[in-house]
Amino acid sequence: MNRIADLWERTVPWRWLTPSTALIVCVVGFPAVYMVWMSFLDISRIGLVKGFAGFDNYARLLSEDAFGQVAGNTLLWLVIVVGLTVVLSLALAQFLSKEFFGRRFVRLALVVPWAASLVMTATVWRFIYEGGNGLLNRLLMDLSIISAPVDWYKDPATALYAVMAVGIVTSMPFTTYVLLSGLQTVPHDVLEAAKIDGAGAWATWRRVTLPILRPSLMIALVLNMLHVFNAFTVIWVIMGKTAGNHADTTVTWLYKIAFTAQLDSGEAAALGVLNVAFLLLLILAFVLVLRPYRNPSAAEEKPAPPSAAVAREPAAAVRPPVRRTRPVLLRAGRGWARARKVVMPVAGFAIALFFLAPYAAMLLGSLKTDAELFAVPADYLPKSWAWSNYADVWRRIPLADYFRVSLTVALASTALVLLVAAPAAYVLARSRFRGRGAFLGVILVTQMFPAVALLIGLYRQALFVDGINSYAVIIAINSAFNLAFAVWILHAHFGSIPVDIDEAAMMDGLGRFRILVRMILPLAAPGLVTVMIFTFIQVWNEFVIALTLFNDPAGGRVPLTVGIQQFIGLYETNYQYLFAAALMAIVPAVILFALIEKHLVSGLTAGSTK
Repeated sequence: MNRIADLWERTVPWRWLTPSTALIVCVVGFPAVYMVWMSFLDISRIGLVKGFAGFDNYARLLSEDAFGQVAGNTLLWLVIVVGLTVVLSLALAQFLSKEFFGRRFVRLALVVPWAASLVMTATVWRFIYEGGNGLLNRLLMDLSIISAPVDWYKDPATALYAVMAVGIVTSMPFTTYVLLSGLQTVPHDVLEAAKIDGAGAWATWRRVTLPILRPSLMIALVLNMLHVFNAFTVIWVIMGKTAGNHADTTVTWLYKIAFTAQLDSGEAAALGVLNVAFLLLLILAFVLVLRPYRNPSAAEEKPAPPSAAVAREPAAAVRPPVRRTRPVLLRAGRGWARARKVVMPVAGFAIALFFLAPYAAMLLGSLKTDAELFAVPADYLPKSWAWSNYADVWRRIPLADYFRVSLTVALASTALVLLVAAPAAYVLARSRFRGRGAFLGVILVTQMFPAVALLIGLYRQALFVDGINSYAVIIAINSAFNLAFAVWILHAHFGSIPVDIDEAAMMDGLGRFRILVRMILPLAAPGLVTVMIFTFIQVWNEFVIALTLFNDPAGGRVPLTVGIQQFIGLYETNYQYLFAAALMAIVPAVILFALIEKHLVSGLTAGSTK
């Protein structure tokens, strides 16, 4: 009996990790492996496997006329969007790290494009980019910057760059918060030491702040590359129904090959494998670059050599090598100190207006009539405020059904994530066992891979289990791809709770499960709330998987992000109704997101560096 009890105790970690492992293997692992297998099969347009094709799919893919253009678009998209996003976010994070009147308002304005669905955000930018009746053309013509309207997303010469601008705007909030979190870790005493040594603001930032910020900067860079590479929604919503591949990246082209233009699952699978291979290279680079920072305390605990006399000195005494600032820069610094009380709030207000402007345009557009929406030149404000649009939209589309479906999927996915993630995070925080590091690595990889990267494999898997338009399948997929964040957040919170609480509870006769439920979960309530809200919003805003696997108007199974897209037609778009529905979906998500924005970045950063 003792042997059985001992064996039972030793298998606790794996028994508690089984649900999360099964979810990852079934929803992430199998589609990834099957997608590779599909890339070597000859599959007909109706999905029947006709035999083994070898490398024919890859050869056909590489010989496509559009391959060179799409590959070039993808590289250009990555370099420009990621590069400008990181540079602008670094400047914005530095700005927001300073105290000034209205800073909280600016941070909340930055939350809006992060929390809002990319479908809604891309839609309003599509409206802004319209030709003669677009707000951007009206503004630029009023400022005499252009003399005639530009078809921003329809003209092949400007389409890709117009979409890139939206990609940068939507990527900046996350990147800014990651860097802002890194800036908050810079020791104050080191900055004071640099100031005592005569270093000015620029010298201190370049020689002190930037080296300390490097881990956060690398995290922001690599995660941004992963996010931008898989940016399907922004490109598809703005460009999806236009002809040609002039703004396609490999992700949107894959969707066209598989589901709209060619219906060639084998060739799409080959492109998916190439996409995943590229992502794996990014992850490898991420691990190699950040390896020195995974456990900084270990380096601090190593005994210093006897000759290192300063090793035991306090941090303030170990001053970084800085150069003294020139007198002209010192005078400029004193002038800035006098002006900053006015300049900083004004600049902050301008930044907040920039990020809120698209949603203000959405609000005003939702209150316009058809004639006002398509007036040339565009009208900034409604002439007759059509509040009736908010009532009419419920009659024009089954909006109540869309809300019901999205709410059902989001709530069920959130509950499943919590149910699976909490035991896994608890056993990872409290136990040291063989395979622990491997499991954490698997979790990290699933955090890196969005569902769109495995889209063709997920679609075939859903066909196998008769899961197209199935609640169970869409809930499982959403849960699996949000599990990593939940495990990392809860793992960090559980790890901060003293082990003495568990030991005292065990002495009182409580088992592990009751300790988790009665003792640990109440103490980790902030982490639970963060996971719940973040997961709910992520599922609520999900688009590409729902578009592919859960889009059944006849059966009343259409999520909100997919359903409201029917207002976008090839020749006409009912923007006023689309915006009314979008705002009703955005406002609750933004409010929820604002409640947890302080906790999100620390969890994402910790999950990436451990």
